[in-house]
Amino acid sequence: MTRSRLVVLSALIVVGVGVVGALGALYFDPARAAVGPLPAEGLALPGDTQFVMGFDVHRFVASPFYQRFGKDRQGQGRPPGFTELEEKTGLNPERDVDRILFAGRGVEKGPEGGVLLVSGRFDRTKLSRAIETETKGVTSKSHEGTTVYLFREEVGKKTGAAAFLDDDTLVLGPRESVEATITNYAGGKAPMRSNAALVALLESVKPGSTFWAVGDQSVLSRLPLSIPGATGQGAISLPPVKSVVVTGDLDPMVAVELTGEAVDGKAAQNLADIVRGFVALASLQASQRPELKELASAVSVTTDAARVHVNLRVPYELIDSLSGKRPMAANGAPESR
Repeated sequence: MTRSRLVVLSALIVVGVGVVGALGALYFDPARAAVGPLPAEGLALPGDTQFVMGFDVHRFVASPFYQRFGKDRQGQGRPPGFTELEEKTGLNPERDVDRILFAGRGVEKGPEGGVLLVSGRFDRTKLSRAIETETKGVTSKSHEGTTVYLFREEVGKKTGAAAFLDDDTLVLGPRESVEATITNYAGGKAPMRSNAALVALLESVKPGSTFWAVGDQSVLSRLPLSIPGATGQGAISLPPVKSVVVTGDLDPMVAVELTGEAVDGKAAQNLADIVRGFVALASLQASQRPELKELASAVSVTTDAARVHVNLRVPYELIDSLSGKRPMAANGAPESR
């Protein structure tokens, strides 16, 4: 596995991301109770949220994946979002952060319209002082009685912002999105509940996942309607997908489960056959790289009515063989040969 492919794998495992759910606890009225893995604070996110991703930092740092690829601060397995969070706030994600949540908004908001919610064990006074004194170009203003820190971004980008929702929860993103979240939170509003489809998807997420993601039809409708054929000739039409749920764990192996809901059973079977075709192609190439056969056998595809389930279970030994990495001994050092 090349360095670039490993970077892509790392990004997929932490869900997209370069970037990075869930928040500290407060006492809330029932209208703002947690929904699945989404904490009560998350319901204050903007109502036009179209997909949500969550990341349990504790589980990630304790995983074999992090021990192999993420311990180096410049390592291929360390989420790029960790570095950005550290630069803007002074937080050490591995030490200070418990969980992270990212909410993506409507297409009209652009690629930078999402909101990041970070929960952890913060010294709020110390962290505020660090942002004010150690971050270049930062200014501040008050919104709904909450201090909002504004970051000078590159030309053409929206002004970045950060603020505390409470002592344990930090919200980051474009100024407009951050201020909207603060307004909702301060007013006891829960606009996320108005998206019944997204709420239903959140409630279906497997508890205790290291990472997860859900998206409804509003975001999936922007996906391409066709992809290049497995042989590189022609194009394959993709059946429309109404929703997707992704969950994953990194211990004792990399395990990812993706469930997509098609419009009907026939479309689900069509989509499953397309996925199986690409898996079969990897198996055919195993004569040149035997480990590709192992990778293909790590993928299973099933259907259930209008749903397609894709399961990927990859042992770390297989990842090591794909990347050319020497297996790690129990003490963290490469095994001798």
